Amino acid sequence: MLPSITPSSSSIEDQHQWVIRISKTFETHLQVDTDLPICIFQVPESLITENRESYVPKSIGLGPLHHFHTNFYTNQEQIKLFTAKIFLTPYKIASDFTQVVVENLKQLVPEARCCYDLYFDVDDDMLAWVFALDGVFLIDMLTKVSEGNALECFEDIVMLENQIPIIVLTEIRTALEEHVSGHCNNSFLSNLIVKICETRSPLKFSKRISRLDLDIINRFHLLDCMYHLIVNHNVVAKNQLLRPNFLEDVDLEDVENAVQMASDICPGANAILQPLMILLKLPWDKIISLIKKMLGENPAVLEIDIPSASELKNIGKIEFCMTPGGIRDVEFDDETHTFYLPILSLKSDSEVILRNLVAYEELMFKKGTFSSLDLTQYVDLMCGIIDSAKDVRILREKHIIEGDLEDDEVVKIFNGISKSSLKTEEVSGLQKTVDRVNKYYGNVPRVKVYHFVKKYFLAWWKAIAIVFTFLNLMLLLLQGACQVYDCNNRFGFDVVRLLFGVGSNTEFERI
Repeated sequence: MLPSITPSSSSIEDQHQWVIRISKTFETHLQVDTDLPICIFQVPESLITENRESYVPKSIGLGPLHHFHTNFYTNQEQIKLFTAKIFLTPYKIASDFTQVVVENLKQLVPEARCCYDLYFDVDDDMLAWVFALDGVFLIDMLTKVSEGNALECFEDIVMLENQIPIIVLTEIRTALEEHVSGHCNNSFLSNLIVKICETRSPLKFSKRISRLDLDIINRFHLLDCMYHLIVNHNVVAKNQLLRPNFLEDVDLEDVENAVQMASDICPGANAILQPLMILLKLPWDKIISLIKKMLGENPAVLEIDIPSASELKNIGKIEFCMTPGGIRDVEFDDETHTFYLPILSLKSDSEVILRNLVAYEELMFKKGTFSSLDLTQYVDLMCGIIDSAKDVRILREKHIIEGDLEDDEVVKIFNGISKSSLKTEEVSGLQKTVDRVNKYYGNVPRVKVYHFVKKYFLAWWKAIAIVFTFLNLMLLLLQGACQVYDCNNRFGFDVVRLLFGVGSNTEFERI
């Protein structure tokens, strides 16, 4: 928040602090010669509200964003110190840790600051110690995970706000190795991160990847490494509609026609039906979402416009087939009517990984660092074709979805992720593939019949049902009023009995 410019005593102090902070930030950016972009972000509040558990660490906070998180600072500090003590034992560096590791990291702090999307109002000594403790802890955790140990805190490690710059991890590893042997095995950290990405990535790699596939020198942090391995893994070197979530089958033009017909038959009905039209034209999607938010419910999730896997298979007769490639190999064969999708291996931490990968891609895209939204569009596609457990079963049968999650758990993941609102300037290959699938599906005869019935029968049926429900409600209100007031002759109930078949034994006759 910007300081007030009103000359009060408190605001003068705020202005002084702002000048100190902005001058430090400016000096840091002028002094640092680095190509590192902003790559560690605070996750937008809209995403945290949608699924807090996937973005906010639960037990371990890494880096300046969460190191001093008050909810678990006391406990995690002891865990980190204990871990560092065991991890550093082979290096025999206890008395020299400050000089060998922390002092070296202090030289890197100005460059590491540039990786974050906000300025930390702490001195370089403090940040150097934060990076030293958290960096040693992270290297130890990654080593344990690569050895097959299951760690509950791994979800925290892959969260976007919890990332530690690669340059920090490299400096720690180099300092420790050189202290012991005088030289450093530069491939250790690369091989470690590659193994983590290979075993924990939700998207399966068709070939064994190596450190040469990663180019760790040009990578920013763990999440960035996994992202690039996923996006760049492939075999071969528009605007999309959203599914409405309310009155989706009611065509307002059809309702207006029905209202006009009713007015022609019964001129007095127009006064009753016009308010109905006003009600139908209200933005009910937004109203219901607001009500659900007030009641503590999640707003309806918007999805990409594509039929579900079961609809594509059972109605469109489209076959699914797994491709050994990656997300850039999603393809639709027009001749064989086959939809090719990469293998998705889902585990207990896959939702957290997918959500943070997508958040990272979108934030880097907004900053102009990334020029495409490949992963985001792939996740949108999976959210569109997975609506129920039967969709998951179809994809499991074709070995497109693997892993130990139950079908209902997979459905919950993809039904809980909203479609991205970001758009690229050029139509991507995946978007073109989705358009071709929709075009083929829309031209299937049985689908055309279904759409015809839906448009001209179901819409009319619902419109008529709404009209008569509203009329019935008005008559009940009128009947209640006439139980109190003598309105039999004044309101012409002989006509009402004639139009609506009210007999002599009805309540109206007794009034």
